[in-house]
Amino acid sequence: MPYVNLIQEQRLAAQANERKARSFFFVFVGVLVASGLSYGFFTMDAMLISHQTSNITAEIKKNAPITKQIDQNGKDLAELTPRLKTLQDAAVSTGRWDRILTHLTVQTPTATWLTGIRCEASDPTKPVQVDFSGIGASQSPIGEFMLRLQNLDDLDDVNLKFTNEKLISASKAIEFEIDANLTGTAEQKVKADAQGDNKS
Repeated sequence: MPYVNLIQEQRLAAQANERKARSFFFVFVGVLVASGLSYGFFTMDAMLISHQTSNITAEIKKNAPITKQIDQNGKDLAELTPRLKTLQDAAVSTGRWDRILTHLTVQTPTATWLTGIRCEASDPTKPVQVDFSGIGASQSPIGEFMLRLQNLDDLDDVNLKFTNEKLISASKAIEFEIDANLTGTAEQKVKADAQGDNKS
């Protein structure tokens, strides 16, 4: 009888070993299937990314002429900007002088004659100075002329520099000189002051 019991134990051990082997086999198969699915997923993902990269590369090649044109336009704009600024400044200056000369044409008193207009711009941080020289029949029209110049928006700090009695063709007249500053020509000084304030 003891021999029969030993066979029973061997059968039970063999069945337990078979169950373990079966469970290990199922685990192995499960790991194999999971690995296969993961490999397939990552392969598909890699193919998708490769396809997207190809599409992006094709788009970059397609847009390359447009990008090149944009870069060229940027360079052209950078090159033409100083010229444009020069033209705009010239247009502003021309408009200012046009208004001044029109004002002089209309607003110069009858008994006053202009003999010269002179500009000075030695220091770029200071406004352009304009000197009006001329001859008047008396002090009164000269004073009126100076007041009319003060009404012109394009001139600042209009001052009488001097008057001097002068003999012209056996008659007496008053020689005069009036100086003023051109409005808006001291912008560089304003910028320099603003930068100085920022540094302090």
